[in-house]
Amino acid sequence: MDNLYQKLNKKLVALTNQTSTKHDNNKNASKFQSLLINLTNLKFTKEQIQTLSLGPSYAIEQESKQYINELITDTESVIRHLEPKIQNTYRYLAAKQIKHIMATYRHNTLYKRYQYNINELKNILQNNNLTRVKADKCTAIVIINF
Repeated sequence: MDNLYQKLNKKLVALTNQTSTKHDNNKNASKFQSLLINLTNLKFTKEQIQTLSLGPSYAIEQESKQYINELITDTESVIRHLEPKIQNTYRYLAAKQIKHIMATYRHNTLYKRYQYNINELKNILQNNNLTRVKADKCTAIVIINF
């Protein structure tokens, strides 16, 4: 039994030595295509590049007050289509849910920074006669002269 154990142990050690080759992660690292391709001489700041790299379909979060106001108006317009006898019940339930949303809503001001960067980029592109277009075969944004 002892011989069998030693034989199996030698095989295991030999197999682990064969498969434990070191890989150079930097050498074999896959290069991802940038989401922003700048074909102009204009240099953008790191923050502007980050905003542009969010992609053409990125939706900026709304301000919380505006979001809550739209939610209240939409809810009220739906409740008005119900029978008059049950409208107050649904108003009470909706008010309770809206208060819960307001209490648990995390205040995020990052949308203001993104909106500022987008407005700044629009001005830069307009002043320098540049345009941004979606790349043909990928999701990148290309900045070109027009």
